[in-house]
Amino acid sequence: MVNQRVAPSFSPLTALAVLLLSGCSLAPDYHRPEASVPAVWGQQSISPDNPTLSQSAGAFFRDKRLKQLIALTLEGNQDLKLSALNLQKAGAQYGVTRLSHLPTIGLSAVKTDAHLPGGIFDTVDTGAVTYHQYDVKLVSASWEMDFWGRLESLKEASLNEYLAADANARALKINLLEQTISAYFSYLTSRDAAMLAKEQVDLKQAVQTMMHETKQAGAIDNSRVMEADRDVDLARENLAQASLQSQREYNALQLLVGSPLPASLFEATADQDWRFPVLNAGLPSETLLKRPDIIAAEYELKAANARIGAARAAFFPSISITAEGGSSSAELGRLLSGGSASWNFAPSINLPIFDGGKNKANLDIATLDKQTEIMTYQKTIRQAFRDVSDALAGQASMNIQSANSHAVYASMLKQYQMDIQTQAAGKISQVQLLASQEALIDARKQFLMTHLQYLIQSVRLFAVLGGDNSV
Repeated sequence: MVNQRVAPSFSPLTALAVLLLSGCSLAPDYHRPEASVPAVWGQQSISPDNPTLSQSAGAFFRDKRLKQLIALTLEGNQDLKLSALNLQKAGAQYGVTRLSHLPTIGLSAVKTDAHLPGGIFDTVDTGAVTYHQYDVKLVSASWEMDFWGRLESLKEASLNEYLAADANARALKINLLEQTISAYFSYLTSRDAAMLAKEQVDLKQAVQTMMHETKQAGAIDNSRVMEADRDVDLARENLAQASLQSQREYNALQLLVGSPLPASLFEATADQDWRFPVLNAGLPSETLLKRPDIIAAEYELKAANARIGAARAAFFPSISITAEGGSSSAELGRLLSGGSASWNFAPSINLPIFDGGKNKANLDIATLDKQTEIMTYQKTIRQAFRDVSDALAGQASMNIQSANSHAVYASMLKQYQMDIQTQAAGKISQVQLLASQEALIDARKQFLMTHLQYLIQSVRLFAVLGGDNSV
């Protein structure tokens, strides 16, 4: 005898139950919009003959002082604390939405006292009636059958909104680190500039003293002395301005960090080697999608796409079920005793027939929201492309300018050292040596300002490329 396997059969009721429990989605299929960006950053060509590297592995900021500054900022910055709270709020909101499709179960106890007068429909035969009833609902559950995927679409939208909030929080963190580290470099530069301004005051005072002595000897007239006095006054004014700028830079840095600044942070100079790794951009289409602001924009687009599914589901019938089970009795002592069990099962269906166009308007709004998010996503990508292109061009330009400025300073330093020897040999005067020293200070100040812009552009490039794995 041959055993034959009988295919399982499903009744229509079973099939309907499976459909009700599984549900479906009316949200449109998601497709990432095309990012129409050039294949090159600005005027840089990308070809096999001119390869580029992706972001360097590991942390971009390797100096111990910068690491300490970053740690203090991440711990103390108030904007980051607020961002963390908003992210927790978004996570809690997603939790509420995620659990909305589960049954609501509760327990209740109710006592009812009522009096009905005689002569009405219910008491025409009995006369006036007073009764008491005790009800305990041991199980009371209600839930909506998500047949059209409305709740699932709302859950998906809420999840994507949470993920967008997380990406925005990372973007804020990168932006704040860029501001903080740039402010740190600005303070170091302004502090060194103030020290140079103090050296210029000392130099001008030395010239002033020499001019007064020369005037007393009758070798020069009073106009040269007055000019030296004016130079001292101007140098002191410049020192006051430089000191004020340095203090402002310090205050701005402390505000960004959000806590007292340890003295160890300032055992450095702006022109030291900060050990920045080589950081090149790579292909635009690959690099831009790693930026947190673009990631957030895409999550917002996905959320808008899911909300269309929820808006579409509103046009279809909604099915809700309420079930209760417990005990009812006219006497408290007989409650929960034999024969007092009660239950109630109430499925309901709501079929929208006329709503004054509300559902249609909600669907139109959801569709327009998606179109808006598409445009926002594409605009964010184009802005990101410009940011990276500008940062690459800025870093390259400031690198050249900083190198040239340093070469000028090195040449002036060498010239000043030669002038010291020349003055010692009596071939030039002390005034000429002081003039050479002043030119050296000016060259140093110019180099510091140019190098600062190079450092800021390097930090900017780090930020516009989306940071690194340490953020």
